[in-house]
Amino acid sequence: MNQLLKPAGKMICSDFHSFTKNSDVLQVEYSTMSYFSAEVYEGEMAHARFYPKEVRQQMPLCSYRKYTISEIINSVIKSEFTIKQFDEHPSWANEKYPGEFTLIALKTI
Repeated sequence: MNQLLKPAGKMICSDFHSFTKNSDVLQVEYSTMSYFSAEVYEGEMAHARFYPKEVRQQMPLCSYRKYTISEIINSVIKSEFTIKQFDEHPSWANEKYPGEFTLIALKTI
């Protein structure tokens, strides 16, 4: 993103919350693991579960690495962005748990 944006350009990053590493609160059939795991694993694309079984079987598997919130925020800081806002959003399956996040940052250089 740093290479794509002009100085003072805005980055908006919205993704699944890292809490999903150890709980499938979004009910997307992700494998669960330790929150601090750096393991790379293979699984279906997030939207695959919305397709019939015969279509799902034809979709290639993806390699995933789930990052912690601190890894995400620190990578934004180290990439010379200034974080302006960070919000956590409840899971659509259970409001008691985080499901997604949105981070807004400005390119500083």
